[in-house]
Amino acid sequence: MTQHKLLRAKEVAEMTGLSISTFYAQIRRGAFPKPLKTSANTVAWRYSDIVGWIDSLEEAAR
Repeated sequence: MTQHKLLRAKEVAEMTGLSISTFYAQIRRGAFPKPLKTSANTVAWRYSDIVGWIDSLEEAAR
């Protein structure tokens, strides 16, 4: 069930250790998962996408 959880920007920042402005800059460069639009003024990220991004960093470091 956790893999289907949606995260808001603050939760993504806490999970990744990145500031919100940093991961938005990475989104613009195509280096971070794009959010899903959940309503007119709200976006969220899939938990599984963020975990996959973190895993890809670990793989790149090997």
